Order: sequence, then C-alpha cells, then structure tokens
Amino acid sequence: MRVSRAISEALYAWGAREMFGNPGTTELPFLEDLPQRYLLTLQDGIALGAADGLAQVDRRPSVVNLHSAPGLGNAMGYLDSAFRNRSPVVVTVGQQDQRQFDQNPLLYGPFADWVGGRAKWAVEVSRVSDVEPMLRKAWNVAATPPWGPVLVSLPMNLVEEPWAGPAIAPPEPSVSPGPSQVGPALEAVRQALDRAARPAIVSGYEVDAFDAFDPLVELSRKLGAPVFAEPLASRAPIPAGLGSFAGDLLPASVIINQMLTPYDTVLLAGADLILYPYFPAQVLAGKTVLYVGSDASIATKLASQSALGDPRALLDHLASSVKDRGRAYRHPRDFSRANKIARARGTMGGEFVLEIVRKVFPEHTIVDESVSNTPNLKATGFYHGKDSYFASRSGQLGWSLAASLGIGLRREKTLVVIGDGALMYAPQALWTLRRYGIPVKVVVLNNHGYAILRSYSKAYHPPLTDSESMKIPDLDVVGLATALGLRARSTSGAGELEGALEELRDARGPALLNVEIDARVPDLFS
Repeated sequence: MRVSRAISEALYAWGAREMFGNPGTTELPFLEDLPQRYLLTLQDGIALGAADGLAQVDRRPSVVNLHSAPGLGNAMGYLDSAFRNRSPVVVTVGQQDQRQFDQNPLLYGPFADWVGGRAKWAVEVSRVSDVEPMLRKAWNVAATPPWGPVLVSLPMNLVEEPWAGPAIAPPEPSVSPGPSQVGPALEAVRQALDRAARPAIVSGYEVDAFDAFDPLVELSRKLGAPVFAEPLASRAPIPAGLGSFAGDLLPASVIINQMLTPYDTVLLAGADLILYPYFPAQVLAGKTVLYVGSDASIATKLASQSALGDPRALLDHLASSVKDRGRAYRHPRDFSRANKIARARGTMGGEFVLEIVRKVFPEHTIVDESVSNTPNLKATGFYHGKDSYFASRSGQLGWSLAASLGIGLRREKTLVVIGDGALMYAPQALWTLRRYGIPVKVVVLNNHGYAILRSYSKAYHPPLTDSESMKIPDLDVVGLATALGLRARSTSGAGELEGALEELRDARGPALLNVEIDARVPDLFS
C-alpha cells in the first residue's frame, strides 16, 4: 500500500466518504484507487465551496482536493468564505515533486505560506514519518470549535512512497469545554444578565450549528428579551415561529446601535457583529456586551464578559439559572408587510416574488445569494430551525451554487435563491448538479445587473449608479443552464409565477427557474 492509500483510507474511516475536486497531474497519485466517492467539479473553487456546504450540514470535516498552485489560487475566495463561515474543511493540495523544488518548477508554490490568515492551520508533509501526526492534527484542528479550514500540501513523490505501517489511528475527538470547566466566567455572564434592566439577545450561527434552539427560546422567555439575528447570518439563528424574534441586524454600527438603542445589556449567543461599510460610531458603545460561544476572537473584540465553550451547554446553563422575570417578550407584528407585498406584485418586486417562493417551498433548506434581495428573503420567514438557511459571511459571489452541491447531498429539499450576477461566478456548478443528480432547485432573481453595487453607488457614488459596468444585459440564463444539462425555463409575469415555481419544485432532479424581477435600483444604503 502507498502513502496515498493510507491517507485516503484514514479520511474515509474518520467519516469523509466524499471528496470534491478537479484533478491535475500532481493529484493523480493521490486519487488513484480512492475509497471516497469523488465528485468532479469543473473549477477548483467550486470544489472547495461544495466541501464548505457539506461540512456545515454534516457538522464535521469534509475533504476537498485542489490542483497545486493554479487550483489553490482559483479557490482562494472560497477558502476565505470557509474561514469566515467557520467550516471544518480539510483542504488537500497536490504539490510538485520535492526533488525539483530547487528549480521552482511548474505548478510549485509555498502553499502553507499562501493561506496564512485564511486557514486555522497549514502544513506541507515532507516525510513519510510525518504523515500520520500531521493528518491527525489537521483533522482535529478543523473539527475543534470554532471550526475552520486546514490545508495539507502533499508532494506527488511522497504520496507514491510505500506505507509500511498499520492504518492511521483516528484522532481523539475534539471536546469543547462545558460549563463546569468555565464556571466562574459563566457565572459572571449570568449575574450580568440578572442585573440587566433591559436585556436583548443577538443569536448567531452557532445556535444552529450546535442545536441550541431550545435553550435560546427558554432564555429569551425567562429574560423577557427580544432575539435579533446577527448581521450576515450564515445559518438560521432562530427556530420557526419564535415570537420574540425582532429581526435581522444589518452590518453597520450606526444601524446596529439604532436597533438596540432601548437595551442596556446585549448577549451575543454564538454570534458576531460583522461591520460594513465603515461608520465612525463605535458599535454598542456604553452597553454591557456579553458573549457565550466557542470563538475567543469574538469575545476579545466585542464583549466585556464572556464564557467560552460548547454553545448549547452554555445556553442550557444560562436558561436554567437566570431569574425568570415573568414577562415574555413578543415582537409586534408588521402589519405593513402585506401592503408592501401587494404593491410589489405589479412590478415583480422582491417582496412579492419571495413571498410566493416561500409559499411554494415552505420546508426547503434555503441557500441564499439573493444579495440585494436578501433583506426581503429573510423577512418572508425562511428561518425555520435546523439547517433551514445557509449563506456566506464573506461577501463572495458564486458561493451558494457551489455550496449547494454539498448541502444537496444531504438535504433532498434544497433551494438556491441567487441573483443573475452571482450566478455567473459559478455556473459550472450546474453541470455537477446534473452529472450526479443532486436534486437542488435554483431560482434566479434576474434584474440584469449588480443591484447591490448600484444601490451602494446610489448612496455613496451617484455618478456610477447607471454606468455600463454595473449592468448585465442580454444574459441568456435559460440557455446557459440548458447547455450545462439542466432543465430550465423563464417567467416574467406575476400571474404565472406560482405555477412556474410549483413546476420547479416538482421537477425530478436539479432544475432552474429564471424569474425576471424589478430592475429598479433599491435603496439599501440610504
């Protein structure tokens, strides 16, 4: 047996039954006689995005194999997304033959240096004796909260060496500290909540990732506190029908401060406060900010008191130990929403289109890259608990189609909602959906341009709002999808929208619907 087989068998035994990639010459020794199901993508970044989606829905490491310097270069944006999404991905990269390193050969690169700051750990394995400890460490680092991608560079001559030892032993399971191990810190958080006159909760991705919805609901009830979603939530931060849900925070300090003005104490429950664009106002200045979750960097950045550990265990303890104020909070209903939806019907506005999408796809996992329409999508009630919503925290376009390859392997009811501009960053993913019959449905919200950028320009750079660089005329979305093997059609009228969406929902295998929507520039930044 060769080193390559020992590595792939170990990863398979540890739970990585699939591998995504687009192979080149440096990977062929590693991929020969592979036990994993290998899913081919037509671009390296899409392979990493697919592994990101699979890792999130599996809640354990997935594996992607990239092709040397060009492949890792192509995938850097997706690596940034996996890092910001805190996805446990083991990224293997085929490296050139070590015996040529002094010649700086074709395809060579110092890969561990390249990914500095965008991987939790990176290593190039240079000796057979290092294979076992390095592989085990890579898996453990990725799987230890806060999760994140790791990189293992594998020279092609090394993986062809004979493997004389036994099977690589599994790593020790990662364990997050529970409340008993961080008692004083958690007690300080509890006391701060009990002292609060007007507490609020900001719920984040970890509530979904660690199945902590029940303690979140109980804690909100006992505190009488509203629950807000963190800015740019990458997973569903709330369960279905949470009466205390007060809406999504937007990623700007001024708006966050406005929305949380009535509250003196803010608990970040596995949540971060991502900011963009820049405003001079300090976020939550003068408030007591608390954090419970696995990420020490968030605690250091934002919180005056924090408790680090397993988010569910921490929230369980708080929910059982804070004083019950006997006045559960219920957020006022937005009675203007029905009017907004009705008014948007005639123009095929996002409020109307996404309300019909929600009606037709009520139980689907949503992979969101609707960008300028994301506020409308979130307002429709697509959050419904575990694995109901996924998005990228990085701002990268194309991520949703790539990630849906991995998510769709586990969730038969998966719907991608994406803009026409974002679609063109990863159209090759449609081919992989069709090739492997992954039953993902795709709704393209087509406004023939970069509406989010036009909206930003409208607020900050008005002369650019209608520039040609922000429009995408004459893009044949249906023709593109059809060429890649997908069943596809287009719709532009309100009267036929629901029927077209039902046809999409009921289609066997993957399919796409192009929806022509209101192309006017939205006011998102003013």
